[in-house]
Amino acid sequence: MLSQSGTINTPLLEARLDQPVEGGSAPSSLSARQIFKIIRRHELLLGAIVFIIVAVVLAVQLTATPIYEATATVQVELNDDSGSPDMAARNQQRVSNEANIYRSRSLAERVVQDLKLAQDPRFASAPLPSNAILDTQRLTRLAGRLMSMTSVSNLRDSDFVDITVRSSSPELASEIANQYPVSLAAYRSEMRDDRQGKIVAQLDGERDRLAIEAHKAEQAVADFRRKNQMLTGAGGAEDYQQINRIAVEAASAAAMRAAQNARAAVVTSAVSNISTAGATSPLLDQQKRQMDDLMRTRSEMSQMLGSEHPRMRGLEAQIAETSANMQREQARVVTAAMQQAQAEAARQAGMARSEAAASSSRAGQLEGTLRSITGKAFANTAASVELNALERNAEVARSAFAAMSTRAQEVKASLAASGIHSRLMSPAAVPQSPISPRPKSATFAAFVGSLIIGLVIVFGIELTDNRLWSAEQIYNQFGLRTFAMLPELTGDALTSAKANPVIQDPQSLFAEVARGLGSEVADLATPGRAQTVLITSPITGDGKSTVTLSLLAAAVAMGRRAIVIDLDLRRGGDSTMGPAEEGDTRPDLIDYLTGAADARHVLPAPPAMTLGNGEVRDLVTYEPVVISAREPARNPVALMRIGRVNHLLDELRDQYDLMIINAPPTLATRDSRMLMDAADHTLLVVRWGRTTIEQVRASLQVLQRPVDGVVINRVDYAEHARRGYGDAVQFYMDSAEYFEGDLPRPRRWYQRLGGFPWRRSADGVA
Repeated sequence: MLSQSGTINTPLLEARLDQPVEGGSAPSSLSARQIFKIIRRHELLLGAIVFIIVAVVLAVQLTATPIYEATATVQVELNDDSGSPDMAARNQQRVSNEANIYRSRSLAERVVQDLKLAQDPRFASAPLPSNAILDTQRLTRLAGRLMSMTSVSNLRDSDFVDITVRSSSPELASEIANQYPVSLAAYRSEMRDDRQGKIVAQLDGERDRLAIEAHKAEQAVADFRRKNQMLTGAGGAEDYQQINRIAVEAASAAAMRAAQNARAAVVTSAVSNISTAGATSPLLDQQKRQMDDLMRTRSEMSQMLGSEHPRMRGLEAQIAETSANMQREQARVVTAAMQQAQAEAARQAGMARSEAAASSSRAGQLEGTLRSITGKAFANTAASVELNALERNAEVARSAFAAMSTRAQEVKASLAASGIHSRLMSPAAVPQSPISPRPKSATFAAFVGSLIIGLVIVFGIELTDNRLWSAEQIYNQFGLRTFAMLPELTGDALTSAKANPVIQDPQSLFAEVARGLGSEVADLATPGRAQTVLITSPITGDGKSTVTLSLLAAAVAMGRRAIVIDLDLRRGGDSTMGPAEEGDTRPDLIDYLTGAADARHVLPAPPAMTLGNGEVRDLVTYEPVVISAREPARNPVALMRIGRVNHLLDELRDQYDLMIINAPPTLATRDSRMLMDAADHTLLVVRWGRTTIEQVRASLQVLQRPVDGVVINRVDYAEHARRGYGDAVQFYMDSAEYFEGDLPRPRRWYQRLGGFPWRRSADGVA
């Protein structure tokens, strides 16, 4: 329902009193219609953002160099595909590691070097001569450029890696993509060969060292045996067996000595038949058996050890020594046999005695040998402790050498088969069509993106805009009624009530809205009692004085006797509202406040009429009356005494129905707060689209008393209707036939590009 004030009617506001008002809260949700209205309010800004971004993107697309994209696919060779979860996770990690290697700077530098990209004009902006040396700094820079051109991707649960290269040259893009696996293989091969060489050299050195230590240990065993004349097995069971055999032979020789004494008679005849070919002795037999054992041992060990092995050498030494002993024993036995035969031949007569002597000599020899071998056995037993220690050291050295040899072979085999390799499965073909620029898709994407950006900016502006635009906004923020939304005035109407459209153009839109303000104020009045209204604003420039004069003109036009008391003494009357009549020399408001004049001297003289009988009477007329100061007051605080103001109002109360106090801005001085004690009602004037929520809130905090309503001044009706706040002003053009004069017409978009006329105003208007 449209009210005369051009805003929401009182019943409509009162119907919303049940809604919570927190002095700054806004509606929590927006409907689709409200969103559309917000977009309409900022359509120029949104259109400018979309146009600029789309134009820039389109220009860039049309002037950009074509970019081609080539993709090579490589497959990572996994070491195990058993399907177990742990192994699958490790294999996937290997694929990821392989992809990271393709993304590495070192591989990019290798590709730059392999393809000689520093000398390629398709890649380097300033290519080097073919014989120039590529320094480290340039190589790093070119590698960084290559990395920016290359993207490597690998899918989860897949062993494929895609290498994508973008370049302005399709051939170069294909060459680089295909070169990556080749360079990586060469790089990995060099690293593997170098690493394997170091490991193998270390293993071979350790093996050689252990071989030397084993040889030294075995040589120490052989030297000890040679020094102590200990054959293999010396000090062991063989020594005791030999001692037992010799002891048996010695006993046997003693028995034979007794037997030979009895057989002396028959021995003489047999002496001549004795032959030395089969001469032997127990020692020689024992040595033969020992030689057989040594030969058998050498045959068994030669299958496991080489001829140069320390043990083989020791065995050969024992065989040589045993052979020498056998030869000596053989020579001795033969000699003894020959001597015995010769003695028997020479002493045929004493054969028995000789046999007995021979047996006795044999028994003594065996006993001496037994004593010698027994002593040697005890010496070998004493030396076996040290020999065992040396043999243990030799065995440890041999085991270490054998283990190291085995380990070296295993490591060499594992190094030859280790490493993660990837092979080129799908080479990159030379692309035929560029991937960019694509004007159509890029322009569409720019349009969508710029539209989103513009909407974000628009709604950001709307959410952060703290200026007051509508009566509903004022009510939501402060719970205050809006009495009127006055259009902007120009010319003399700014400083003169008589020039106001309410009086000069009563059928105009402004006059209708101003009369609505007058009606709203009249509804606040107490019947039969003069009404006092104080008008103030948060700051200067809100049009407070213009609203005061408009309310004055509207009250007079509605048949009320109205007067304005301009108590904004810090600004002279010439700059705001002048005296009621030009050239009036009567005392002004300052004269009254200082006590230099009475109220009747300050008020203009009422018009008079002479009757036919010569009587003069005052005419009852309804003229706008303004009491103001001609010059700014030097000390307005001293003049602004509430008692003097109340006295003036009391004197005017019988002559006027409406007394309007034009108070200073609330945030500039504290005069308005003091003057509220003298007024019945208070109106707060805000400027449409300029006064902020914080300014009104601060004003209400300064006044600390209820304000009856708000007047929104200097409203651009056309722009307000276009912004679509949903109030009565939005539909003012639908009733254009009711108004005379020019109405604010909605401006087209190109007319609004020049700026916002509702913000261009005279700063000197209070």
